[in-house]
Amino acid sequence: MPKRSLSRRAVLQSSLAAVVAGTAVQGSAALAASASPMERAKQFPLRAKTRDRVLAGHEAILDELKPSRAQLERGLELHYHSPVADMQGNVSVTYEGGLVSDRLAAAKGLDPFKARTFESAFDPQWIAESRALYAIAGVQVASEDVAHPGENDFDSALRLLARSNYVYERRPDLVRVGGWDDVEQAQREGKVSVMAHLAGVGCFAEADNPLANLDLFYLLGVRMSQLTYIQKNKLCSSWFQEEDTGLTELGRRIVRRMNQLGIMVDLAHCGPRSALEAVDASTEPAIVSHTGCQALYDHRADDTYVNAVLAQPYARGVARPRKTNPINASDELLRAVAKKGGVVGLFVMYHLLAKDSPSFAGWWRHMEHLIQTAGIDHAAVGSDFGFLPGWKTSPLDWTNWPYWTVGLVCRGLSDEEIRKIIGGNYLRYAKQVLNKRPWGDVM
Repeated sequence: MPKRSLSRRAVLQSSLAAVVAGTAVQGSAALAASASPMERAKQFPLRAKTRDRVLAGHEAILDELKPSRAQLERGLELHYHSPVADMQGNVSVTYEGGLVSDRLAAAKGLDPFKARTFESAFDPQWIAESRALYAIAGVQVASEDVAHPGENDFDSALRLLARSNYVYERRPDLVRVGGWDDVEQAQREGKVSVMAHLAGVGCFAEADNPLANLDLFYLLGVRMSQLTYIQKNKLCSSWFQEEDTGLTELGRRIVRRMNQLGIMVDLAHCGPRSALEAVDASTEPAIVSHTGCQALYDHRADDTYVNAVLAQPYARGVARPRKTNPINASDELLRAVAKKGGVVGLFVMYHLLAKDSPSFAGWWRHMEHLIQTAGIDHAAVGSDFGFLPGWKTSPLDWTNWPYWTVGLVCRGLSDEEIRKIIGGNYLRYAKQVLNKRPWGDVM
């Protein structure tokens, strides 16, 4: 490794109190003020490769932002002393593409997906590093997919949810959210609270008795659910269909049942008509947990994204459409969600934000548009990301969360506006929806 890179890493790991003199923190030459994120995790042992991967991301975003000393200090202080919530992001205990312990990496004959359960429940190295990553990111409220797109049927979704529940029952540092009181308790105790989210929804949307299955998954802990992923199901159409036929009558009944139970209605991946009709059908505000702004980027300019989707295992057997609807949210949807009090989470999936290389500037263009279109009270972050060391290092790395807050400071937002975006808006919404005491028949 070049000597210059080592000196950059050493500066990144130094104390916040050792911030360099001068009016600006220019690139990598003077990054001492960035030490605060790593200092937050100093009680947890980190392997060199994990530490270096995190620091590489920090370098990337600081090289882009070049914040002044005052901006850096204000942003980090604000981030670590405010409620921070990611509508669609976490250190996953179920996804095999994230953090991996040395023990599992060296194991022979194990399925890394199935072995993740006991690893994330009991492996000391994995647990320490996952806690370090949460401490660095400063995320206090997260979400966990308990049915990925590939678990789009009842059996596989139930198995993944069981694995997830097993881990959360054995991790005292994590709180699985059943109601708003769990979020408040976790905040008081300095723990991370995590919402169980369904991305693959075939477990109820394609079931013989969808309403009963929805009840079942609610009782097992689900508190946030999409209505589709890429499929046209019994409820609605997704963005992947050429023709969006809208929300079905069953879809309306499902949405209303979600309202009664206290499950967040997540419009991510819905077709445009289906999404708007779900907003209208819902008696509670709805959310888009992770999206970009269609007005700024429409993937339909070429086939790159559709080809990438069709190459995924979860798309096996799905026919290629002649054309799709946009996956990013239209201005009409942004306004409709906001009008009813909902919240929109902006993701950091850079291939759906711009054709350019990933950057905070590209992400900020979408956030600025979201604020201008939906209003500051309805903008949030749903990264659709986590710690993914196999991905290319970029300013949008998940462990750069505190520097996204610094970036908002650099863009001139007030402390109040920033607090709303990084957690306040979503938590206000979550309190309203989760604070339910269902009554009557179940299943």
